[in-house]
Amino acid sequence: MYYSKCNFGYVVRAEIGEEIQEALRQFADAVKLKGAFYQGIGALTQVELAYFRTDTKMYDRRFFDDEYELVSFSGNLCSIDGAFLPHSHVTLGDRNYQTISGHLVRGTVSVTLELLVFILDIPLSRKEDPIMKYKGLISANRTHLKIDN
Repeated sequence: MYYSKCNFGYVVRAEIGEEIQEALRQFADAVKLKGAFYQGIGALTQVELAYFRTDTKMYDRRFFDDEYELVSFSGNLCSIDGAFLPHSHVTLGDRNYQTISGHLVRGTVSVTLELLVFILDIPLSRKEDPIMKYKGLISANRTHLKIDN
């Protein structure tokens, strides 16, 4: 992986063969992130996606073993118990111009992955949501605004 500092954060390029979620964890450690959001494009293979089911409060997982255009890649980086966790969502295009999308569990770069990582000056972490049973994003010094329906 290569990265360059810019006025928004970092421009990042992952290399062929890198598993992108692990590469993002290592990147976050290397640059000592507090928190970040990212977006990018590229190409992936050996992809595992997940879909969070609100009825079971569990993820359904599926493996895709082909080469895909990474049409859209977005997510955030936060810390849980001192380790960085990338939370990524993707839209992938296949050779028949069909798309699939979901929560990225893992994926290997097949051509390139090009990202803009927006750095935050506040720490991000995750906390267990008692109703949905997943770890939701929280930020330091947050304010709660109650929305009336």
